[in-house]
Amino acid sequence: YIKEKHELIKKKKEVYKKKNIEIKNQYKEMSKLIHNKVFVFNKECKDNVELYGSVTPKEIVNLIKEKTKAEVSPSQVILKDEINKIGLFKAEINFHTDVKANVSLKIDKIQSK
Repeated sequence: YIKEKHELIKKKKEVYKKKNIEIKNQYKEMSKLIHNKVFVFNKECKDNVELYGSVTPKEIVNLIKEKTKAEVSPSQVILKDEINKIGLFKAEINFHTDVKANVSLKIDKIQSK
């Protein structure tokens, strides 16, 4: 009985490990689509280059999906600084403990017509 239980646990571990590898490979493919890319936001800003709000992780993932079709969730976006002014910012996309992508976010002023 103990031997059977041990075999069952061993098989479950193998299935889990195989599934984890498949997920990791999917994330690696998405990471390749966005790694080292620059995503540009055109935002309204005050006269002193501060935005009328911040760029949120949700806005970031929506732009990434629109430009590359990569599926990223807002919780995977790691921002080092709050994005609340014109400039170039870095973000890390944490797909998996072993799969990350670095992206740049360029915030430009909306050109008035």
